[in-house]
Amino acid sequence: MSYFNAPENKSIQQMEDEVIKYWKDKKIFEKSVETRSADNRYVFYDGPPFISGLPHYGHLLGSIAKDVIPRYWTMKGKKVERVWGWDAHGLPVENKVQQRLGIKNRRDIENFGLKRFTEECYKYTSEISEEWKWYIDKIGRWVDMDHAYKTTDITYMESVIWAFKQLYDKGLIYEGIRTSLYCPTCGTPVSNFEIAMDNTYKEYEDPAITVKFKVSTEGKFKNVNILAWTTTPWTIPSNRALVIKSDESYSVVEYAGEKYIVATPRVQIVFHDREYKTVEQIKGSDLIGLEYEPPYTFFTKKDGEFKVYEYEGMVTMDDGTGIVHSAPGFGEIDTEMGRHYGLTIMMTIDDEGKFVQGDAGENPFAGIYYSKANPLITEDMQNKGVLFEESKILHRVPYHDRCNTLLIQRAQSSWFINIQSLKEKLLKNNEPINWVPSHLKEGRFSIGVQQAPDWGISRSRFWATPMPIWKADDGNVIVVGSVKELEELSGSKVTDLHRPFIDEIVINKNGKIYKRIPEVLDCWMESGSMPYAQLHYPFENQQKFEQNFPGDYVVEYIAQVRAWFYVMHVMSTALFDTNPFKNVVTTGVMSGTDGRKMSKTYGNYTDPKEVLEKIGGDALRLYLMASPLMVGENANFDNEELSNKLKNVVNPLWNSAKFFLIYAAEFNWEPKGDITSSSTNPMDVWILTRLNETIKGIADNLETYLIPDAVKYVETFVDDLSRWYVRRSRTRISSGEEAALDTLYRVLLDFSQAASPIIPFITEAIYRNLRPADESVHLQEYPKYYAECIQKNQDLVRNMSSDREVVSELLALRTQAKIGIRQPLASMASATKVHFPDIVLDETNIKKIDQLDFESTDLDLKNYVVNTAKTVALNIELTEELELEGHMRDFIRKVQELRKEANLTVSDNIRVTYPNTPENGILMIKFGDQIKTKVSAAELIAGDILKVDKIG
Repeated sequence: MSYFNAPENKSIQQMEDEVIKYWKDKKIFEKSVETRSADNRYVFYDGPPFISGLPHYGHLLGSIAKDVIPRYWTMKGKKVERVWGWDAHGLPVENKVQQRLGIKNRRDIENFGLKRFTEECYKYTSEISEEWKWYIDKIGRWVDMDHAYKTTDITYMESVIWAFKQLYDKGLIYEGIRTSLYCPTCGTPVSNFEIAMDNTYKEYEDPAITVKFKVSTEGKFKNVNILAWTTTPWTIPSNRALVIKSDESYSVVEYAGEKYIVATPRVQIVFHDREYKTVEQIKGSDLIGLEYEPPYTFFTKKDGEFKVYEYEGMVTMDDGTGIVHSAPGFGEIDTEMGRHYGLTIMMTIDDEGKFVQGDAGENPFAGIYYSKANPLITEDMQNKGVLFEESKILHRVPYHDRCNTLLIQRAQSSWFINIQSLKEKLLKNNEPINWVPSHLKEGRFSIGVQQAPDWGISRSRFWATPMPIWKADDGNVIVVGSVKELEELSGSKVTDLHRPFIDEIVINKNGKIYKRIPEVLDCWMESGSMPYAQLHYPFENQQKFEQNFPGDYVVEYIAQVRAWFYVMHVMSTALFDTNPFKNVVTTGVMSGTDGRKMSKTYGNYTDPKEVLEKIGGDALRLYLMASPLMVGENANFDNEELSNKLKNVVNPLWNSAKFFLIYAAEFNWEPKGDITSSSTNPMDVWILTRLNETIKGIADNLETYLIPDAVKYVETFVDDLSRWYVRRSRTRISSGEEAALDTLYRVLLDFSQAASPIIPFITEAIYRNLRPADESVHLQEYPKYYAECIQKNQDLVRNMSSDREVVSELLALRTQAKIGIRQPLASMASATKVHFPDIVLDETNIKKIDQLDFESTDLDLKNYVVNTAKTVALNIELTEELELEGHMRDFIRKVQELRKEANLTVSDNIRVTYPNTPENGILMIKFGDQIKTKVSAAELIAGDILKVDKIG
């Protein structure tokens, strides 16, 4: 019985399904982890996806990248645990539950009942789609989904509150008022980096008004109107100051009997269709300190308000009037400016986005939603005579994609992490991190750190980790860092850290009653705690975490540079004074085939389920991992390129393996121990050298996290193997030559191991056919390469490459002359030295090579076609003998096709019947014996039609 069996005819997709089943049945993933030492770990951090919905190409891209690198390091002897996680907290869940319940906003949730709402959130987050597992299996990702953690687990949440207390005890957390983005529908602040991450901006038409502020200071400017422009009329009642640039020129302009002050560069734009006269030009510094009459006075005035100020970075000459209306509390820089000059931080819009009542008079807009107040305020100012101009502007504004609500800048009381005190350490801890692409390190990430405000971490919501702060009536607080500590302080058993259960726990201490503040933590703080919270550190797994932190690897899409990567870096620096990870890969964003966002409506991408069913996991892995997406660049979905991975890589590799297996079985060839080919045949030496170069290239690039470059080595080698080595060695292999079979076996065995992290399905199938006694290629060590082999054979590789270029040029000339490859030709001429003439002649079906210098030779080129570079020429003259030989090759091709259609094996002898024509008669006389050998025919018989019959 043969050591090898000829493989069954199966599609790549069938084979991948069988591999998936085999892995599960034999628990290959589990064994790959269990058999590695716990003292030699490799740690990667998996950013958990949101718990609802189905995976899209962004998820699959990241998931494959999260599989390639851990597979490689597993084969290098590392213990790489891979446990799935679910992001199950926050507004995404709350919004989904609200939709189910028909609830619109925070007040509706409170009316519905927080306990019932929390129960609905629990129910929703328990309904995990089973289809996730199907996708994860089909892309070949190994990860433990059966023991997945959730951010809602009490163990995870306890680690988060521990982290909060650590930061609080270090003096890094404070309570204060700060202006940030705010969602009136959800009633909560929204992180700047969350908006930047998903680029959640939309084009929106807002009113644009220019308002008159009449100077009240005695002197030459009294009763002159200072003009200020704004796109937020609703902030005018909260106006506290006007801001100018002291070193800019300003003009006093007379129009329609009144005088106005505008920045000189903006005069023509402001008065574009009006007849005006410039009275004088002044310096901005002349305006500082002027007082003016505000349009509204129903909010209390402090000393120093309703005056003109200067503030760096607040005024530009790009739009408006060159004078800015400032409402501290409704814009970050406005709030900075207000604090600088001691102005009131205006908190005049409530949590639902509505105006509050005035504290110095009746506010006619009280109870009205801010945007609905815009036309009312504009009309009121028109009636008061303080509106100079009204128009519209289309501009990009941030919105909350969770509820599709426009966001506003709003001052709010919150708890913050003091990022300013950490910045020096944050930048220092970025230095050892290897970023891919590298420009992000000192670019987007470092710049983001430098520009970062303090991080507002409290949210006025429900479904999240609670802020572990209990406060007494006198303002004294207790911060709790564990379940045990809370139980000891309160005397109550803690079984759930969610609201409202945690809100019911009261602490009595030193005669004071402490109640928990209602806020919850920003879910980004949960995300940033993932490295230790998934392990329930420090309550469990202390040694495991501390010995393997920072993590080795993390990969997510590029928007996470300013989101998840940033918050992990903040938490790691604040807690442990170190970077959270050593290597980070950022992926770009994939758009549809037309460059637009992927959409079923546009029909601009192929559904990933269809791709995995029809093309397969290995092809998708090659396509995504080779793309510029893996170095942070964006790309459009390309169906043709995806299909080419199956056509040009996966299929040719499998066909090369099948070719070996067929003839190894035919000749009862067996591997002899740890076989190493000692062949001196240049083709064998060349492919073995290329194998060593490829193993080195894949390893070097995976270890530096340049995955596309590693994939390129895989694809190039498959081309070398299938389209050159196997093609040029077909006769040797099909005749059972020992050296050729030795070499191809060694190559397929080592390459299947080297490429297995990238294309795990096909390499498993190949390896297990070659080594049926071994359980899996993925349980093997990564193959070694031999540097001396690479060094010694550099010239051979270079020469073979040169000859392949000559072949490519000759084949192009054949195409140009419309002469097929089966038609032999008499000669060729080459100005480039041909190092392996027998190989080149056989590959191009040419009889002779003339080595010539085209510039100095007397060669008659009348029967030649010459390439553009004038390095190669092809003699296209056909003699009767050459044409007959071409007919012979075509005859052989047709017979081989008939053999294939009849499902005959290479060992089956046949009888060939051919049409009895004069041409075929001559063909059989001259080439009959050669034809018999080529097609394994015992007889050639003249008849009516071409057919084959099996003999015996």
